[in-house]
Amino acid sequence: MDCSEARTDKIEAQRLTGVSHDIESVPDFLTNLRLSDLYNLPGEYVEMHPEIFSAMRAGNIEYLERMKSYGTPMACLKSDLGDSVLHLAAAWGHLELVKSLVSECPSLLLESNGKGQLPLHVAARAGHSAVVEALILSITFFADRFSEEGREKLNLFVLKDEYGDTPLHLAFKDLYEKTEYQQRSTKSSLSHLIMHCFRSISISDPSTHLMETAACLVSADQRASFLANKNGISPLYLAIEAGNVSLVNAMLNRSGNNVQSKNLTSELEGRKSLVHAALMAKSTDVLDVILSEDTDLLNERDEEGRTCLSVGASMGYYKGICKVLDRSTNSVYERDEDGSFPIHMAVKKGHEKVVREILKRCPDSVVLINKQGQNILHIAAKSGKAVSFLLGYIRRLYTKYHLINEQDVDGNTPLHLATINWRPRTVDSLTSFASTTTNILNIQNKDGLRPLDLAELNLQSDYYLRERLTLMVLLCVCAPRGVAWLPTSGMTLRSRSEHHLDANKYKDHINALLLVAALVATVTFAAGFTIPGGFNSSAPDMGMAVLAYDSTLFFFLVLDTLAMQSSVVAIVALIWALLGDPAIVHRAFHLALPSLFLALLSMSWAFVAALQATIKQNSVLINVISITSMVFYGLIIFLLAPYVIPQVPGFPFLQRLTRIYLILLLIFVNEDDSGRHYTSGSDNMCVKSVAESVGSSGADQVGKSA
Repeated sequence: MDCSEARTDKIEAQRLTGVSHDIESVPDFLTNLRLSDLYNLPGEYVEMHPEIFSAMRAGNIEYLERMKSYGTPMACLKSDLGDSVLHLAAAWGHLELVKSLVSECPSLLLESNGKGQLPLHVAARAGHSAVVEALILSITFFADRFSEEGREKLNLFVLKDEYGDTPLHLAFKDLYEKTEYQQRSTKSSLSHLIMHCFRSISISDPSTHLMETAACLVSADQRASFLANKNGISPLYLAIEAGNVSLVNAMLNRSGNNVQSKNLTSELEGRKSLVHAALMAKSTDVLDVILSEDTDLLNERDEEGRTCLSVGASMGYYKGICKVLDRSTNSVYERDEDGSFPIHMAVKKGHEKVVREILKRCPDSVVLINKQGQNILHIAAKSGKAVSFLLGYIRRLYTKYHLINEQDVDGNTPLHLATINWRPRTVDSLTSFASTTTNILNIQNKDGLRPLDLAELNLQSDYYLRERLTLMVLLCVCAPRGVAWLPTSGMTLRSRSEHHLDANKYKDHINALLLVAALVATVTFAAGFTIPGGFNSSAPDMGMAVLAYDSTLFFFLVLDTLAMQSSVVAIVALIWALLGDPAIVHRAFHLALPSLFLALLSMSWAFVAALQATIKQNSVLINVISITSMVFYGLIIFLLAPYVIPQVPGFPFLQRLTRIYLILLLIFVNEDDSGRHYTSGSDNMCVKSVAESVGSSGADQVGKSA
C-alpha cells in the first residue's frame, strides 16, 4: 500500500498548497474544446453495432475514424445495457481511447447508462486510476469555465446512480472486496501467504490502483466522502471498514472546506457508527483519527442499538477498548437495545482480558444487570465462559458474594442457568464456590424448581454426556451424608418423567451390547482351550497343561474365566431387557453394564498374563509389555467408567473419590454449543408443575431407580 499512500499524500499536498486544475496546464486532448460542446446532446439513441462494441472493448482507437463515416453521432450510440462508447472504454481502462472520445464528443461525460452511472462511475468501479484522473480533468476543465452556481450543477463527483452510489462509493466497494479477499487468502494458510507475496512482487497489486482512484475522487470533491447511498453507507464508513488511515485522513481534512464549523456527526449522512466500524476493522490508527475529529461519535449506536464499547467488548478487541475507555468511561454504564451492558458482552464471548480492563477502570460494573435481571455471573453461566475468572475475582471481593445468589426475573440463579444450558464444568465451579460461601443448591426459581430439579426433569432419554455429567455433579453435591447411592454411572440415570426405560427405544443399544458381550464370550471360551505353552503329549501327565504349576498361567486362567462368566451374565441380563418389560430394562442395564465392564478388563489382563507366561525368561520384554498394558488399562477404565461403573454407597470417603473422578471426567467435556444446539432460557425448558417435580431429593431418586 506504500505507492497508494504516497499518491494520496501527493494529491493532498497539491490541494493544501492551492494547486488546482484551473492553473495547471490544459491537457492536449482538451485544448480544442468549447463549453458549448458539453451540451451537444443527442435527440435519440441508436443501438450500438456489435462491431463497435467489440472495438471499444478492445481499445481500438483507429476505429474512431471509421465510426465518423457511419453518419451516426457517437453520442447516440448505446448498447443494450445503455452504455455509451465512453462507458465501454472507461470500464476496460483504455486511457488513450477515453481521451480521444472526450475530445471528439465531450457530451458523453454527462451520459448515463441503464443503472444511472456516468463513465466516471464505471471507471471508478473498475479501479482504472489513470482513466478516472483523465475524466476528472475533463470535468474540472468545463466546471472552471462556469460560475459558482454552474459549477455546482456540473459536480458529477456527487452524482448518484440508481443504488445511491457515487463514483467514490464504487471505488471503495471494489477496494473493500479486494482487501477482504487478500486478508482471507493471507490468513488461510502458509501456502496462500507465499503465493500472495509472490504475486505482490511479480505483478502490480490491483488494490493500489483502487487506492489511487479513491484518492483522486476524494481530492476532486471532499463532500462526496460524507454522502450515503441507499443502504445508508458513506465512502468514509467504507474507508474506515477497510482500515485505510491515509484515505480517512484525506477525507477528514477540513482545509478549504466551507463547512469547517460543523462537526462530523452533523455533516455525515447515513450510518454514523464510525467508531464501531474502526473497532471491527481492528485499526487503532483509524480509531485515533476519527476520535480526534469528533468525540461525539462515541455516543452513536449501530443499527442493532449497540454502543461502540459493546461492539469492541463482543469482539474482544483489547487495544480498541482501551482507546475508547481512555476517552470516556460513560459507555460502560449504557445499555444496548437488548438490555445488555458492555461487560455482559465481554463475559458472554469469554474475553477475560477485556472484562478485567473494564472491572479495573469501573469496579462497580460488576453489579450491573440486564433487562432480564441477570448479572455477569448469570451471563457467564449461560455461556460457560469466564466463570473461573469471575469466581476468582469475586472471591477477592468479600462483599460481592451475593452475586452468586442473585435471581433474575424468572427467579433463576447462575446455577439454574448453568444447569438449564447443560454446562457441567460451570456447575462444578459454582457448587465448589458455593460450598465455601453460601448454599445456592436449595434456592428455587419462580416455578419452585431447584437446579437439581431442572436437571432431573429435563434429562433426555438419549445419551448426551454433557447432560448426564451435569446431573451427576449436582447429585454428587446434593447427596446426604451417610449411606445413599451415588451416581457414578450416567448411563443409568433417567428423567423424573421417564418412569421406565422404553425397551423399544433402547433396542439398538441392547443389540450392540449383546454383540460385544457375545464376542467376549466367544474369544475367552476359545482361549480356555488354547492355553499358553500347550499340553503334554506323553505319560504320566498326558493331556495336562505344560505350565500347569506356573503362577502366571494361574492368573491367566482366573482372568479368562472371570471374563467368560461376566460376559455370559451380561448376555443373560440383556436378553431379559429384550423381552419387552419396561420395568426390567433399567435393572438389566444396572447388571449388564458392570458385568460387561468387568469382562473387558479381565480379557485385557488375561492377554497380558498369557504373554508373560510364554516369555518369562525375557524380563526386559515383560516389563515393557506390563508398563504399556498399564497405560492402556487405565485409559480403558477412564473411558468406560462413565457408562458402566455400578452405583456405590455414599460413604464420605467414596463421596470424595466420586467427586475427584467427576473432576477428571469434566476435562473431556466440550461445552461449545456450535456442534449441538442446547436451548437456553427457562422458557425453553420442558418444566413440569411444581406438584409433580418437587418432593424428593436427587439422591432418593437415584436410590429408587436402583
